[in-house]
Amino acid sequence: MLEPGSQRTDRSAYEGSDRFDPAYESEARPIIVGGCARSGTTLVRVILDSHRNLCCGPESGLFFRKRTGLNRLVNRFDMPRPRVLRLARESGSRAEFIDKFFGFYARRSGTRRWAEKSPRNVQVLDYVFRSFPKARFIHVIRDGRDVACSLRTFPRHEVVEGELVPLETRNPLEPGIERWVSDITAALPYRSDPRYLEVRYEDVVASTRETIAKVLEFAGEPWDEAVLRHSEFDTTSRDVAKFPQNPEATRPVTDESIGRWKRDLTREEQEVFKELAGGLLVELGYENSSDWLSRSLRT
Repeated sequence: MLEPGSQRTDRSAYEGSDRFDPAYESEARPIIVGGCARSGTTLVRVILDSHRNLCCGPESGLFFRKRTGLNRLVNRFDMPRPRVLRLARESGSRAEFIDKFFGFYARRSGTRRWAEKSPRNVQVLDYVFRSFPKARFIHVIRDGRDVACSLRTFPRHEVVEGELVPLETRNPLEPGIERWVSDITAALPYRSDPRYLEVRYEDVVASTRETIAKVLEFAGEPWDEAVLRHSEFDTTSRDVAKFPQNPEATRPVTDESIGRWKRDLTREEQEVFKELAGGLLVELGYENSSDWLSRSLRT
């Protein structure tokens, strides 16, 4: 939805018919993070944001085909509205606006390189690499059974008078499974691209130092001990009362959610998952064979 009184500005900047113009090619070297929602993308974001050279703020949603109002960006990123409007007017396409917006955000944050995390970035890798050919993409993958459990109870909070209030969300299971399959399979064709890296949520939790060191090496960044202290940082981009999608990601790493499907899914629900996504689970190496369901029911 366009902002009141700014229809002309938005359309001329990045919401017009040319917003996916393939002619625009940035020289920037951003780090783009994506993956199915509830897979640990926010945890990776706050870890990257702790690095001295990087800024990785709230989700912008700018890379995929939907309208993103300027007011939303201004509020989420705590940016000066006149400057953002000017950047929009100066941009001939959405890709150019992304380039200018995050370049300014990085300079304002005092860092030399920007990163962006929105889960559905995983669905538009062609556009990401076409417009930002020097980008590095981090695909965060998590056991789909745990993802389905988490999606079923998401969102878990809402903001009431500036405070986080728990919700009792109970979504249908099948759409969460189907989303996991869709988001994973959208990125698999890029596995051979040297700009693409898969990172397991389970590895981030169990071997944080080794896994993040691999991520930073892939991105061409030096090691920074601060990434292991991400929960100590207090930045505007982590205002969880304002953006409560996953406040747990700003806390110390824990493995309490790994394997939750064994507790949360009934036998019938496990059978549904196997029918819809069992093959992909094996392909990704989360199980060695399709008889995982029989083994789980015996334990």
